[in-house]
This record gives sequence, structure tokens and C-alpha cells, in this order.
Amino acid sequence: MNSTDSRGPSAPIPVAERLKLPDVILLNGTSSAGKSTLTLALQARLPFVRMGIDDFIWERVPASWFKAVERFLGGPRDDGGPVEYAAEPLKLFRAFHRAVRACAAEGLGVVVDDAILTRDLLDDWLGALDGLDVFFVGVHCAPEELAFRERARRDRATGGALGAIKRVHAHAIYDLEVDSTVTPSSALAAKIIAALETRSGPSAFERLRLSWT
Repeated sequence: MNSTDSRGPSAPIPVAERLKLPDVILLNGTSSAGKSTLTLALQARLPFVRMGIDDFIWERVPASWFKAVERFLGGPRDDGGPVEYAAEPLKLFRAFHRAVRACAAEGLGVVVDDAILTRDLLDDWLGALDGLDVFFVGVHCAPEELAFRERARRDRATGGALGAIKRVHAHAIYDLEVDSTVTPSSALAAKIIAALETRSGPSAFERLRLSWT
């Protein structure tokens, strides 16, 4: 009896067995767009590990580096004055991107949430994940809902999400775009998985690499 038969004639085949899963699902959107919640919803249905910009950057570095990271990202709180540790943010983001690759190289599927605020950061993602199957998802949210979520969180500078809403998508093209304004993360995860089942042709990352030439 094969493994499918052992589940019984009516047992569903797990989604991970029906799909050719990508190595990486990369979610890109501004702060408070719902990316972290969406990674959890995807992880509930797919055998992926999660990695995110908040975990790797903001929750792991010394507070004394924050101003340098803001400067690196062109954040609204950057007053143009001198900053300490100015060389560290580039190292951090390169390490973040390559840590994702290291997980994929070990055979782990990875779902990532990020806010890719500059073309240089997007280009580094393209280089770091070269040769991997990446499914690139743009995560959107209406401005008024972003502002509400930002106030409710109380751990974000007011206006930061709205200030980044255009920059975060300025240089990207996607395999799929979703909107979290009113749609629950479980439904968005189902939409992403459905798109994985029907995808064909060059991926967004493959098309973005063509713009290098």
C-alpha cells in the first residue's frame, strides 16, 4: 500500500505534497501591512521556517545602532546629522539576506517578511537568492488602516508606515499582490497557496534580474 492509500480513500493529500513549493516566499510591504501575521498563516499550512526584518534587525541589534539603520533606510527621523555605527546596517541587511539563503541551502523552505525600501536592498536580495526558486509577494494595506494599526501597536514611530508606503513597492514587480486591509491572513495565505498551484513562466525575480542587463 502506498503512502496515499495509507491515509484512507477520502483523506486529502497535504498541500505541501500537491505543490512544487518554492525555496523562499518573500513578502514585501510597509510596516503594519500584516506581513508577520501572514507568515504565521502560511506556516500553519506549509512546512516553512519564518524569518523577518523585525526579528533579524530591530529586535537583535543594540539600540545605539538604530539611528544608523534609519539613516541607511532613508527614514523620516533622519535629521542629516552625524551617526555612529554607519557601516553596520549594510552588514546587517546583507547578513539577513544570506541567512535566508543558508536556510534554503540546507533544504529548509523559508517564508520571509521584509520592507524593501531601496533598490540597492532589492538588488542584494536578487544576488543573495540567485539560483533559488523565489515567490515574491507584494503586501498592501489602505493608508487609513495602516495608520490605525500603527497607533494600536505603540511600538512604531507615528507616520513611519505611511511614509514608506510608496518607497517599499517602488522598484518591485511581483508574482502576486495581496491586500490585507479587510481580508484575514488565513484567506490571504490561501490565495498565495492557490497562486503557487497555478504559477508558470519566469518568476518576478527572474524578470527583475533581466533589468540588470
